[in-house]
Amino acid sequence: MEWVLFVSLQWIVLGSATQPTTQLIQPFASEELCNKAADAIRAEINAPIPSQRVQTLGRVVCLVRKEK
Repeated sequence: MEWVLFVSLQWIVLGSATQPTTQLIQPFASEELCNKAADAIRAEINAPIPSQRVQTLGRVVCLVRKEK
């Protein structure tokens, strides 16, 4: 079974939203490894950017890839 990490990001800069961007990060050998990567990305997203008027919004989800 293979796991992929889906990341969707959007920034709010000076009150204006940018278009969301998405990234698929693959493969992860286990759900645990995928979740660890997701946690690291969430921590980075939630870290404030000093002296900047930017807000980062993100959705980070681990998904199992179905075998064909």
